[in-house]
Amino acid sequence: MNTVTRAAAETIQGGWVLGVMTGLFLVFFVAWTVWAYSPKRKAQFEDAARLPFADGGIE
Repeated sequence: MNTVTRAAAETIQGGWVLGVMTGLFLVFFVAWTVWAYSPKRKAQFEDAARLPFADGGIE
């Protein structure tokens, strides 16, 4: 086996780890997006959006 083929074989041996990590990140991103846009969270996020305009009484 020449050096180029050997280097390519060594590079792809750990490729499945990157594939698994990509899949996990995709699942977590989709779950987080569903959580963020859930109708149950709408009131909570609207309250949080109004916080900068609340009068905190800081002098």
